[in-house]
Amino acid sequence: MKFKISSFKEPKHVGAVSCVGWNNTEDVFSCGDDHKLLKWNLVSGECLVITTFPEDFYPICLHLFPKINLGGNKHNDVILIACADGKFHIMNNNGRIEKSVNAHQGACLAAQWSPDGAGLLTAGEDGFVKIWSRNGLLRSTVIQSDVPCYSALFNSDSSAILYTRGNSLVIKHLNSSSKTTKWKAHEGVVLCVAWNANNNLILSGSEDGYSKIWDQFGQQISVSVKHDQPITSVSWSPAGDMFVIGSFNLIRLCNANGWSHCLERPSTGSIYSIVWSSDGTQLAAACANGNVLFAHIIEREYTWKNYTCTQTGRKVISIKDIITDQNDQLDYPDRVIQIALGFNHLVTATVKQCFIHKLTSWNTPVTFDLKEGTISMILLAERCICVIERAGVSVYSYMGRLLASPRCSRPETLGRAAVSLGPDALALIDQSDRKIIQVFDLPTGLIVRSSTDNTVTKLTHKMTVSSIALSQSGPINERQLALLDYNRDLYVVTVKDSKPKFVKLGSQILSICWSAETELLVGLRANSAVAWCCPRAAYKSDWLALTTVTKDITDLGRNPSLLSVEDGVACICRGNGSRTHISLASFPEKLLKHIDDNMWQDALQLCRTVEDETLWACLAVLAWQHNQLAIAEEAFALIHQYYQVCYIQHLRSTIPEKLTA
Repeated sequence: MKFKISSFKEPKHVGAVSCVGWNNTEDVFSCGDDHKLLKWNLVSGECLVITTFPEDFYPICLHLFPKINLGGNKHNDVILIACADGKFHIMNNNGRIEKSVNAHQGACLAAQWSPDGAGLLTAGEDGFVKIWSRNGLLRSTVIQSDVPCYSALFNSDSSAILYTRGNSLVIKHLNSSSKTTKWKAHEGVVLCVAWNANNNLILSGSEDGYSKIWDQFGQQISVSVKHDQPITSVSWSPAGDMFVIGSFNLIRLCNANGWSHCLERPSTGSIYSIVWSSDGTQLAAACANGNVLFAHIIEREYTWKNYTCTQTGRKVISIKDIITDQNDQLDYPDRVIQIALGFNHLVTATVKQCFIHKLTSWNTPVTFDLKEGTISMILLAERCICVIERAGVSVYSYMGRLLASPRCSRPETLGRAAVSLGPDALALIDQSDRKIIQVFDLPTGLIVRSSTDNTVTKLTHKMTVSSIALSQSGPINERQLALLDYNRDLYVVTVKDSKPKFVKLGSQILSICWSAETELLVGLRANSAVAWCCPRAAYKSDWLALTTVTKDITDLGRNPSLLSVEDGVACICRGNGSRTHISLASFPEKLLKHIDDNMWQDALQLCRTVEDETLWACLAVLAWQHNQLAIAEEAFALIHQYYQVCYIQHLRSTIPEKLTA
């Protein structure tokens, strides 16, 4: 993955560009020391001067109104600009100033609309952080400090503020009694911060040349290498899976764990501001040399079994079958923004349409129009596709037919960890209360578990849930959901139970993934991988231990993650971004496939051939659950569970006619 950087040959600004803003189309606004507000269109390549401000107008920060409806009125392209004289200005997209407010003594260094559009905040050189109404009326002065505040912003639901104070970061909760969280973040002054709505992680950049990632409790997740110059700008991608940092003649794209995708050194001077497009495929940067730099992410690579897919241009995808060496190039009429590969299909979304390709016939896709060209995620399952847009969540068949449109509040804040698609269900973490999980039954789209329907039992965990995953196989009425909470404890629950019960499988789990073909669940710890071959055996701790496989792994680095599980082989992304494959449970997964196909004699023969105690334990538990008592008796005997053997013999002797029936 890397940047394809472009900019106009001649700078359109005279003097430094201090701030940029991106609306939901292809338009970018920029403002700089030449007192001009420019509008750039990336499709036509045009650059228009919207207005020229007075000579004493020196902008520092620019933020566009969020794309929401308030009282039925759309506030499109309403622009908030903070200036060096301590004022902030609210203006329309024609450059006409609707409101000017004296906000701070000294420069107004930061200004941001709240995510719900109900107000805005500003931070200044005087050390004050203030909250204002949407019309520019002062609501409160929430922070008074003796040092300049270089950056301040809301969290995703406007309930807390993150701001800088010297070399420290501070989180202040606005509407609760929660204590203020403060920690030393850098050795130098913190110049810029970003707080992602999807993963709730904080990114900071400092004069000391480091960028760091933090969780909301002030725990350090990652730290960059030391850069030669101060970090002047940072920005999360909308999905939270990447971020970008800017410095003097430097722009770096990184994974959410902190490892670098690519590093570019354009001759731009310092990069003062970076903003992403709403689809997370492009960005614009304000540069000290008068340029506005544009970058498009290309060479995103996706793999599934023997297929590999790479985006080679804005509208071009290359797909290859590694076994047959057959490859093809797919050209699209519009810019490609999302790609998903799996379950024998390639699904590609452009700004207008979604294309569904069968891997056996790449050039004859099924297409359907999108509600809105700001897709943040595409999820695939065996029978259906889930498309998440700003307009909502939609589930389609592979023939392009709309199956369901589940109700979801604030779908733009959904990250990959907060949503999971199964063959017959869709699970979402409730963004208003992350202890609650909603499970939608497909293809009807009716809510099975919902926080908004008091007549239905809520699927509520005792702690905040950080990650969920639906099993991809098994009977519909036994669909399992695995979840990780903020304590890193792993639980499973059967979502269709009338009284769902959360059963704990393990602790200190960093990442989880189900096999795409069986009910094998794999979890990743800091130095090991764990495979739960029979998660349903969790109600008996001794059975769970017998059917669990653990393998030690070294050099995983910090924050490794599971990418996929296939044929008992786990694909792991190390902390440095490299991938490794670990054979963890090949024979247990083969056993599970035999049992799914009701091939009990083949399963028994496999165990007799391999002669592995864990394999016998899996067969024993599964045979017991499926009432295959003769096989279960042999398997339990070989793992020395004699009390269970005696119980089975008792059952077979007392009620043989019922068992055979």
